[in-house]
Amino acid sequence: PSHPQEPLKEGDVVKIDLGCHIDGYISVAAHTLIVPAGPDTPVTSDDDELNNVSVACYNAMLVAAAAITAGATNADVTAAVERVASNYGVSPISTVRMHQMKRFVIDGVKEVALKEPTGDELEEGEEKVPECTFEQGEVYAVDVAMSTGEGKVRPGELRTTVFKRNVETSYKLKMKASRYVLSEVDKSYPTLPFTLSSFGEENQAKIGVQECLTHGLLTPYPCLHEKSPTAKVAHFKCTVLLLPSGTSRVTALDMPPYFKTDKEADEETAKVLADIAEKAAKKAKKKAAKKKKKKAN
Repeated sequence: PSHPQEPLKEGDVVKIDLGCHIDGYISVAAHTLIVPAGPDTPVTSDDDELNNVSVACYNAMLVAAAAITAGATNADVTAAVERVASNYGVSPISTVRMHQMKRFVIDGVKEVALKEPTGDELEEGEEKVPECTFEQGEVYAVDVAMSTGEGKVRPGELRTTVFKRNVETSYKLKMKASRYVLSEVDKSYPTLPFTLSSFGEENQAKIGVQECLTHGLLTPYPCLHEKSPTAKVAHFKCTVLLLPSGTSRVTALDMPPYFKTDKEADEETAKVLADIAEKAAKKAKKKAAKKKKKKAN
């Protein structure tokens, strides 16, 4: 949101990625949508590629969330995401990872790859994610991004304004502006991401951030683009809790109804989606009955 961009206009495709925390307990979400002409104006989409990749991405998020259960492994989730992507003819973004979250930790040790790196990708420096097993009581950010291209990214032209403190690195900074940035970060944002616009002296922050980056004190969150300039990209994210009663998805909106595709989910994915829909319907019915009873009393 802090990037200087032109005002949004009708028909623009927007990907919103946000998170919040209460006393260090984190919740995140991401959503892809098309900008309407007004708040009450219906939206339509005749872009078949965008529709298809959006449906694939959203379904993959739901399937991945359902696959993160106590006793399952990250390899199980990766396989489920790759199955959905293959069926819809799209590519998972190779650098995107799902992460375990803990109090004040947004990217824990346990992580899930959207796809297994190939031989070429391994030669280019991409690493395989160590296998891990999910346990009851854990929290995960189910982060899925897909593309109609190869699923590989390149740095964008927009200036990076979101960063996170690298707590394992220390350095005696030379510039006054740099020391101001690090002091503010250590005081207000010691573990979670922040944006330069949140600083009281934003101009000072813009000057000082470079030395902090040069010496590895901050980790940047750059704007990335698909390598193919014509590729369509979709992004959806939710937060799941591994409770004693099972996995509970606690964030994420419904998929926008204007994203529709002629392609159908494979048999296994369709079964998972039907089970999710059935549970959601039962929950809604139970909630409505409870509300009706409360109103009657």
